[in-house]
Amino acid sequence: MDNAVIRAQGYAVSLEHEIRRVFQCDRSGFAGIADSDFIRKNPLAAVLATCGFLYAKADDVGRKQIENFIVDTRFYWEMSLDELLSFETNIKDTERGTIELDYENGEKALEDIMDKFSEICDRIQ
Repeated sequence: MDNAVIRAQGYAVSLEHEIRRVFQCDRSGFAGIADSDFIRKNPLAAVLATCGFLYAKADDVGRKQIENFIVDTRFYWEMSLDELLSFETNIKDTERGTIELDYENGEKALEDIMDKFSEICDRIQ
C-alpha cells in the first residue's frame, strides 16, 4: 500500500471515530456512513449527515457555528480524501480544471477542516 493511500485511510479512520462517537455506534452504524471506507470516498456526505444531526441538538450559537463550518468548507468536502491529499501545493490541474486551495496543500486543508469538525462535535455532544 503506498503512502498516499495509507494517509487517506488514516484520516478517514480519524473521521470515522469522530462520527461514531457522535452517533454512538460501531463502524456499520448509521447505515454504514460511520465507516472509514465510505468516509474516504464520500467525506461530504458523512460530515454533512453528522452536522445535520448535531444541528438539531444545538443552541443558536452552535447552529451558527455549524452553518459557518459548512459554508466555509463545502468546497473541500466535495473531493474524496485521496483527491484532497493529492494536492502537494495549493494549486493543481485536475479533470475539473485548475483548482486552487486556500491552504498550503491538501493535507493542511484537511487537518484544519478536521480540527474544526472535531470542535463542533465536542461542543454540541
